[in-house]
Amino acid sequence: MKYDVCVLGGCSVDRNFYQNQDGTYNQVANMIVPGGKGNNQAVAAARAGGRVTLITRIGNDTIGDDIYSNLLSNGIDTSNVEVIDGLGNDYANIYINAYDKDNTIERFGGAIDSFTPDMITAHQDAILNSSIVVCQLKCPIEVTEALIEFCHKNQKTLILTPCRPKKLIGKFDLIDKVSLITCNEEECKTIFGTDDLDACVTRYPNKLIVTLGERGVMYHNGAEIVRIPALDVPVLDTTGAGDTLNGNLAYLLSQGWSLDAALDRAQYASAMKIQVQSAQAGMPTQEQLTKFIAASPARKNDPNKKTY
Repeated sequence: MKYDVCVLGGCSVDRNFYQNQDGTYNQVANMIVPGGKGNNQAVAAARAGGRVTLITRIGNDTIGDDIYSNLLSNGIDTSNVEVIDGLGNDYANIYINAYDKDNTIERFGGAIDSFTPDMITAHQDAILNSSIVVCQLKCPIEVTEALIEFCHKNQKTLILTPCRPKKLIGKFDLIDKVSLITCNEEECKTIFGTDDLDACVTRYPNKLIVTLGERGVMYHNGAEIVRIPALDVPVLDTTGAGDTLNGNLAYLLSQGWSLDAALDRAQYASAMKIQVQSAQAGMPTQEQLTKFIAASPARKNDPNKKTY
């Protein structure tokens, strides 16, 4: 089977705690929802319109059943999901503050920590039959390294989200083999050991994309630094905003969009997500996103809004 996007990554359950006006958090989660960066990115890409498969492991229990059902309900191919007896599933306590709706995440590992490099070989057909491959740094680093080497050898476009950036420090040979790296500002500073974001993106034209929250996105197109402004929308929850951008970016690139146009549209998808609580609830479908773009005012400091 041919796929637009293949994601290698983990699934978890998010327990969301929203800060009260007095600065405290409830003892019981306000909501319990599907999560995990692999899961989130796959859902975002599928809702964007992609044929998506997810390479992952989950435990064979009631939580695993819920994770699996959520993948199916979002149209994600589950033939590369390994369901393992006796394996615990991951979960995260996510604390969303009342000030800017940013989050602090407390993770509890399980199935994601069990990923092994031989998963790349076991699921190589899915990787080879996908237009774009997406991965993160949540699983053991040797698994991500094996995927990077495999994709580089087979000339597959690979997008890496370095969500545990310390694992990439000093590994410039590995970075050179990745097609695209999408990281936030702090991740970029950690990886390259500098606050000079301009220098970082200039060093890796059309490869390093840095998300800047309310300041938008920046990258170097080979001739100059490009800054795509953020949209001015009410923010309820930033959880999953980056995953939404990456899932949409991967799908759009699989359809032959230019990097600039794909990032522009993906920014709108991320803007839709942050207006809704939880990681996945606000991720738009292709139709919803198209309508949102048509109805949206211009971005901050950007009078020439693109249309699609």
